[in-house]
Amino acid sequence: MKSVHSSVTRRDILIWTGGAIVTMRLRPALASGVTEISAQTYFAGVKRALEALEKLGAPVAAADALQISALGAQNDSASIDASEKILDHYSLATLAVKADGSAHWTVGGAERTLIEQGWRLFLIRISNPASRSDNLLISLGTGDVHGPGHMGGAGASRAYLPDSLSQAPRIEKMWLMSQVYETTPLIAFGQELQTVPLTGIPVEYRVIQLFSRNAGRRSSTISAFVLSTKPDRFRGLSHLEIDFECLASRTVTLGVLDVDGRGCVASLTIKDKQEQIYPPQSMRLAPDMFFQPQIYRADGETMRLPDGEYVVEAKRGPEYLVTSQNVIIDSSRTRMDIKLERWIDPAMWGWYSGDTHIHAAGCAHYERPTEGVAPETMIRHARGEGMSIGDVLSWGPSWYYQKQFFTGHAISPAAALEHPELQAANNASLDPRQTPEDRETLLRYDVEVSGFPSSHAGHLVLLRLKEQDYPGTKIIEDWPSWNLPILKWARSQGAVAGMAHCGSGMVVESRELPNYDIPPMDGIGTQEAIVDVTHGVVDFLSGCDTQPLAELNAWYHMLNCGFRMAMIGETDWPCLTGERVGVGRSYVRLEERPVDDSGYEAWVRNLQKGKLYCGDGRSHFLDFKVNGRPSGDDDLMLHRASQVTVEALVAARLEHELPAGQQASKEENWNSWHLENARIGSTREVSVELLVNGSVAERTRLVADGKPKPIRFKTLVSRSSWIALRILPSSHTHPVFVLIEAKPIRASKRSAQWCRSCVDKIWEVKSPFMRESERPAAAAAFDHARATYDKISSECEIA
Repeated sequence: MKSVHSSVTRRDILIWTGGAIVTMRLRPALASGVTEISAQTYFAGVKRALEALEKLGAPVAAADALQISALGAQNDSASIDASEKILDHYSLATLAVKADGSAHWTVGGAERTLIEQGWRLFLIRISNPASRSDNLLISLGTGDVHGPGHMGGAGASRAYLPDSLSQAPRIEKMWLMSQVYETTPLIAFGQELQTVPLTGIPVEYRVIQLFSRNAGRRSSTISAFVLSTKPDRFRGLSHLEIDFECLASRTVTLGVLDVDGRGCVASLTIKDKQEQIYPPQSMRLAPDMFFQPQIYRADGETMRLPDGEYVVEAKRGPEYLVTSQNVIIDSSRTRMDIKLERWIDPAMWGWYSGDTHIHAAGCAHYERPTEGVAPETMIRHARGEGMSIGDVLSWGPSWYYQKQFFTGHAISPAAALEHPELQAANNASLDPRQTPEDRETLLRYDVEVSGFPSSHAGHLVLLRLKEQDYPGTKIIEDWPSWNLPILKWARSQGAVAGMAHCGSGMVVESRELPNYDIPPMDGIGTQEAIVDVTHGVVDFLSGCDTQPLAELNAWYHMLNCGFRMAMIGETDWPCLTGERVGVGRSYVRLEERPVDDSGYEAWVRNLQKGKLYCGDGRSHFLDFKVNGRPSGDDDLMLHRASQVTVEALVAARLEHELPAGQQASKEENWNSWHLENARIGSTREVSVELLVNGSVAERTRLVADGKPKPIRFKTLVSRSSWIALRILPSSHTHPVFVLIEAKPIRASKRSAQWCRSCVDKIWEVKSPFMRESERPAAAAAFDHARATYDKISSECEIA
């Protein structure tokens, strides 16, 4: 990308994109006698513009296309003049760029008709008799909609909503969005702008796409800004106000049914034949997110769409199949019926999914006008992904606003809009509807200790808190500067606590698992947990959202030392990913579906006990037992070294063939959790591995066709051990702990020595960030961890 510098400020750009300068309304005469351009060059450019219109679904009339083609064959100046007269009927405006670089707009001859909630395409004629080679910024609409990052560009962009007491009047003005087709990114004024490079041809045409949010007679301002190719120069700021007549679209009712025929909330991605997404992402307000292509809608809700043909993709989390259908909307068809399809329902075996790490503000979220979003929005996303539990964590960037939603209880908010006045201002037809499945999804507001003084030592996830403010604190800066005091405080009130995105700071060069490289400890993952687990206050490590090897290695080593903590699934939405909530999941075993506060209590307690498996939701361990003992129950006690039987019912689903353009995965390239990365070559098979103390004891191949299949292993257990199953990198069971002669697990001296070395590394990296007043207590805690690992090492019989 080229970079342009000038004395223009960001404020200048904002004023320009906001259309603060309104000029004349003109109907110009056509340029005549365009003799400075050869007919061949001119018609080559016209051909490209007409091909773009056709590609985008708005071709010129067949008769006009034929006539322009015939004129092109004449190859003279008269043919150019005749072509100009035809193209004027499709041109919204002409921009004349003068020899000195200044610019001037005049209105074109196209019928200025738009359609509510739909796209309309026009030509922009650019007159450049001096053959300048500058870059143009062209935008039509209220700049407040898109901000400077969206001027004339394509794709989603955050709504620009400056602070004010009432946002509705500002949103009402945001009725129009523009995209110039085939722009070039350019860095200017400290931001990326989508520009139209002038080719130097005296006359050329560009395509502009306009989306109208509203119906009725409206006006907007088309603007142009000429950026000189020479540094520190700019010219040609020009505006023209244009009137439009916007035709009304249709209200479309959505029928959204689950596999059992009950209404529910689902994820819908709606595109027209030109791949345009509805509603446009950059014009969305909560509960719809600008950084996601999908929206979440319930059975009986509505949206507005213009007449046309659409492709509707529907899903509800990884346990469902993705369905796609073509839908035509016209006067006789104003309804979309979506029937969801599952490939697996873990609840049939007593497993209920949850995401313990999602946010209502910060990262991809906009932070205005409400410092994020409220429970009414968060519950829609959790329901639309088919989850039972969603833990919404307040953290640094949103702490003082979001903490108001903490109640110390699980909630299942009624279907509602958090800001109906903003939706009304945005011309949304969304009237929330309750569904029979609504109460099956719960939210619990809790805390991620991120953006706090101790965050350097690893981000803490604190679940099931009774009080969310650390004793004696009024602001974030008052909290402890290391984690152990916070974990002890959480444990004192019965909370369940662990480390977020545990692979952060734990990545090493080795691709072995387990491996003995000492991580840099320069991140916000497992880190201090290696110390704190020796104090008995770490319940889990959260993974499935960073590198699998980095997540699992420390877990394996601590399990080998005899410590018990769960590995659970999280998403950290929308920070590590904005795709959707529930990308990483924990499946917890319960006697009945969790509803109300007691259901959440049962779910999180069983998570703490290890009655779970975690993963991406594309593979499942539905019935894992060792000698009939499931994970999370009492230890399996043996009197002597014995052979044990490992049984499981396992299901996984891959498409028959590799996705287009994707190569067969290799183990050494595992960088993210996804079943596709477990595919063996180009087959539809994955490997199910039996682990004993972190090492693969046996493996078998499983056809990932979605059907649950029984597997069975037999393995000798010669000393106290932990046994688990995995499909790497897609899912992992919690271990079954097998004790021989009631001896504690001391599986590996090297694991204990690895943990001991990590304690020293953590102190080296993290202690400089601790308060001087807290460092003596921290030093004593670290010494305790060193002594603990030294003792464990001495108790290990095997290196």
